[in-house]
Amino acid sequence: MGIEKYQDIIDKERPQHNGDDFDIRHPRMSREQRAKIFAPFAALKGFEEASQQTAKKHTNNILNDN
Repeated sequence: MGIEKYQDIIDKERPQHNGDDFDIRHPRMSREQRAKIFAPFAALKGFEEASQQTAKKHTNNILNDN
């Protein structure tokens, strides 16, 4: 199941909200503002550091066992 599911809406124009209630509550964003929303972020704060510390500890354990 791919793009066929959305074939009926894939080529539609963007809805126009010229001054209506929706347009007032949700003004259009610039590309820069939209890009910030989708920018990568660290979902698990500190995960990378903890992962690196664990890897280092296990590496040291392996080296010390030999």
